[in-house]
Amino acid sequence: MKSPDSGQGFFFAPLPNRTAGLADAPANVRRHTQEEGQAVRALAIRQAIYLPLGAMFAAIAFGFTVPGYSSLSQHLSEMGLMPGLPANMLTACIAVNGAAIIVFSLALLGWGRRFGLTALTSTLFGVAMLSNGVFTTGSPLHGMYSIGIFSILTPLLFLVELGADASRRIAWVARATSLLGMAYLWLMLSGFDPQPWHGLTQRIALLPAFGWYTFAALELRRGAGNA
Repeated sequence: MKSPDSGQGFFFAPLPNRTAGLADAPANVRRHTQEEGQAVRALAIRQAIYLPLGAMFAAIAFGFTVPGYSSLSQHLSEMGLMPGLPANMLTACIAVNGAAIIVFSLALLGWGRRFGLTALTSTLFGVAMLSNGVFTTGSPLHGMYSIGIFSILTPLLFLVELGADASRRIAWVARATSLLGMAYLWLMLSGFDPQPWHGLTQRIALLPAFGWYTFAALELRRGAGNA
């Protein structure tokens, strides 16, 4: 475990068992360290309200402006095969998206083991997104051998790990998001995803998958006092 000075330690500082090493420090120093940790963790949660969905929406919207590219029949990753601005724009959006998801996932560890499984599957999704920006479609490293498939479990795991603290809103959103993710996966594996429209079906599936992070972050902020 890195120290708080490394940056990563701030995600964990609010927990009593993470601050045991500061027991010999003056009370004001310990309090200041805990407050810093809480502030960084809150920021890591707050950014997930906007960045994952915002970056994906920006990539989708930009696709409609690219000459020779069809948002209805082509996947987003196909824009990465185009030279110049389209590929660069897609890479930038995916990089922001993946980084934001990983930061959110690390912040979940500030609650100890409570959100351990959510953090794991969410981190895998963030890593897969980053690889989408580094490697072009057609490479097995694009998506890290489809490791992002575990993201379908993330909303349900989050709901389970929230337990009795879950609101009715997040309970509905989590179930709907995972169900839509499974439906889209079935469409692709069965071959029923229509070729002329598979760009559209991908985008319909992507928006709730990334929009879920907005609801999850809002849920954590709502119930932060009970975490």
